[in-house]
Amino acid sequence: MSELTSAEVRIEDPDFYINDREDVYPRLHREAPVFHYEPLDVFVLSGLDDIREAARTPEIFSSASGLHLHQLRLDAEEQAVYGTVFDPAGEQFAYADPPRHRELRSIASRSFAPRAIAYLTERIQKDVADFVESVEPGRSFDFVEAAAAPLPIGVAEHFIGLPSGHADEIRGWSDALESLKLIRGPEKLREAVAQFATMNDFFREQIAFKRQNPGEDLISAMLDAELDGEPLSEANLLIYCGTFLSAGSDTTRSLLAGMIHAFAEHPEQWEKLRANPDLLDPAVEESLRWTTPARGFLRTATEDVDVHGVHIKAGQRAYLLFDAGNRDESAFADPWSFDIERPGANAHVAFGYGIHQCIAAHLARLEARILLRAIAERFSTIELAGTPTEIRQVLRAGWHEMPVVLR
Repeated sequence: MSELTSAEVRIEDPDFYINDREDVYPRLHREAPVFHYEPLDVFVLSGLDDIREAARTPEIFSSASGLHLHQLRLDAEEQAVYGTVFDPAGEQFAYADPPRHRELRSIASRSFAPRAIAYLTERIQKDVADFVESVEPGRSFDFVEAAAAPLPIGVAEHFIGLPSGHADEIRGWSDALESLKLIRGPEKLREAVAQFATMNDFFREQIAFKRQNPGEDLISAMLDAELDGEPLSEANLLIYCGTFLSAGSDTTRSLLAGMIHAFAEHPEQWEKLRANPDLLDPAVEESLRWTTPARGFLRTATEDVDVHGVHIKAGQRAYLLFDAGNRDESAFADPWSFDIERPGANAHVAFGYGIHQCIAAHLARLEARILLRAIAERFSTIELAGTPTEIRQVLRAGWHEMPVVLR
């Protein structure tokens, strides 16, 4: 067998993740666990243990110099425009290393207090109950439009502290943030960035309202917090709102859709779950491993380091390919099968690992558990009613449309 080439390990091509990964990932694991992707001078880490080690050592593999593959293709002018998506005066904890990362993340962590989570749980249960009640058994509908997209947006609204009734706008902003990863050319980027002026204006209105009417939500917690002994700047307030809007809705949308798609394609697993409700939590973990909503992120080496005998120089990039780690046969037996009784399914890295593990992972799991339980209690079968339309992106796995029938 010939050596793997960058023409085969097409990490910049969305179709690679849709059509070729089942053939290429096992070869990466066996032949090139640290694969040099020459077009971007990036080293692809595909093994679960290697991904975890890199994620737990930010002093060696830093997040501070960018996380997304597409950024490496932007020229200087495009980089400058892209850098205006959020006010450069603000800071994102996803792009920070310790100790600054801990200081920034702790501000948002306060919003996950028990009272706030209890309130969100009630809201999720109500929204899920409304969805289940709306389903006509035996009639086809688009699961993405009916549940996978609106449910996380409703949770994001309440978590951040936004008023209801703006779901279409919020989804538009969230999708636009994702689409930035596909856009090239300074003028097109400027057009896309301009869309976020309305988003920030919307956030400013809600921040002003919350100053006078605080509650159990992210905006209220941030208004009561300090960074470096000072109240949070407007730039930081807007960044936190935008970050949680995008991450909270997109990642969970992918999980919910991927979970239902997996059960539709594996009806024997649905029968297992309905026969044994104790499998609910393992089913969510296996759905996360199976779907892996965010496929991977970049890190930058801060010093020379050897991984499996491959030398990575300071300043070079490593791509932590979470999607491949979740298909590592040395960690998961028969990794290309969907098995809700899989031992150790929660060892996955679908939410990342280490200090940058998704801060809202608990909320995504909560939404998935409540939705899955409600569907399992009422419907005996899940069937695809047509061909789902997958999202063609490098970063995010998911579906634009998923016609299903629940019986």
